[in-house]
Amino acid sequence: MNTQSVRVTSSPLTFRQISSSDSALFDRYVKGSDCRNCDMSLANIFCWQDSYHSTITEWHNWLIIRFTTSDNHTAYMQPIGCGDMGEVIEVLIADAATEGEPLRLYRLDSVWVDRLQNLYPNQFALHASESNADYIYLAQDLATLPGRKYQPKRNFINRFTSRYNYDFESITEDNLEDCLYLNRLWCDQKGVKKSDPEQKALSRAFDNFLSLNLRGWILYADNTPTAFAIGSEINHDTFCIHIEKSDINFEGASAMINNLVAVEIAKEYKYINREDDLGLEGLRRAKQSYYPAIMLAKYSALHLSAAEVQMRQLWVECFGDDIATIDHFFTTVYNPKQCFTHSINGTVVAMLHLVTMRYGNSQHGYIYAVATAPAFRGQGIASQLIQRAIAYAKECREYDSLILIPADKTAQRLYSRFGFEMKDSIFVQLENYPDYDLGSGNSTPDFVMQLKIL
Repeated sequence: MNTQSVRVTSSPLTFRQISSSDSALFDRYVKGSDCRNCDMSLANIFCWQDSYHSTITEWHNWLIIRFTTSDNHTAYMQPIGCGDMGEVIEVLIADAATEGEPLRLYRLDSVWVDRLQNLYPNQFALHASESNADYIYLAQDLATLPGRKYQPKRNFINRFTSRYNYDFESITEDNLEDCLYLNRLWCDQKGVKKSDPEQKALSRAFDNFLSLNLRGWILYADNTPTAFAIGSEINHDTFCIHIEKSDINFEGASAMINNLVAVEIAKEYKYINREDDLGLEGLRRAKQSYYPAIMLAKYSALHLSAAEVQMRQLWVECFGDDIATIDHFFTTVYNPKQCFTHSINGTVVAMLHLVTMRYGNSQHGYIYAVATAPAFRGQGIASQLIQRAIAYAKECREYDSLILIPADKTAQRLYSRFGFEMKDSIFVQLENYPDYDLGSGNSTPDFVMQLKIL
């Protein structure tokens, strides 16, 4: 398909708030599809919409969800439907442009990624973060816990059943207060405040339990509320567990409710989606210990401008990184407002990126991926970009200093001319993107140069 022939110049989309009464709409688009993505359940989208300012619309047999990312960019979930993919992408490009943004798509499955690459070759940066992948299990496995690999889980369950008299019930109005009590107890044990986004989402879930078609179960040990789980159907063969809480004072409670809930779900569904691990190592180990049948990769996609496509090629030419590594940077770290480039005859021949980083209580601008095409080196282009970055940092007054890791002695001498000084190895942490390594890639310690700004 020639995407240029369907280029849309203005957005025909009108978004509205998501309502708990949108169940029929999601039934029509999602539940009859092959989508097993937890992010496409009405319960998740509705309950978290305060955090992400999510809105919704229908367009030409597509269900489209628009939201705001944690760093305040307009973005869209994977559209669900059976319309023309090229047309819906063009409409989303136009809608994003009305917000002054490039198109950002989130939580794309591999089928969408393949089709996107075919329609727009080399025009999207794509990355799947490991922390966003959904853990999807065979419901029968979690219900029966077969074989030696599940022996530790069976041991936890056996200890629980030998110590306590237990009851297991569906959540109703009669026991809802027990769930709320257990949640307050869990918050106290974990040091979680009521203002925590998950707690706000949970409150919305309980307040709209019936209209969201949520189902839940509660476990009692010796008549004491011990654990609860709530979830909803994603599609015809997959049920999603959205929230599960247990009292840490009852050993085995988590394994017990996991198993009992699975027994119920296995009567109706083939798969259980237990969502992602948020990049938390403890949660990752716990989810992996149940041996998922599917790790559902979910991609982020950023529509690149012609200049950004050239920057990606320049990166390959200068650093030799593969496209996947470069796309990780573009989808995770890249900020076009803090990218400085030099073009000759319409082609980007040099670039410099400035990344916001934290060190203790101070904030720094990290000069990263400085590159000049080999044919244009020795002309002072890199020096011009460095001067522009320094001027920007002084003007915006957001940084205590600029820092960088010199690639070699030649780079060290270059930066020294602008007032950068060598420091002992400084530990710096990328503020919002802990899964991207901004080091030099060398096995030896990275030594930082620093230029004070404030």
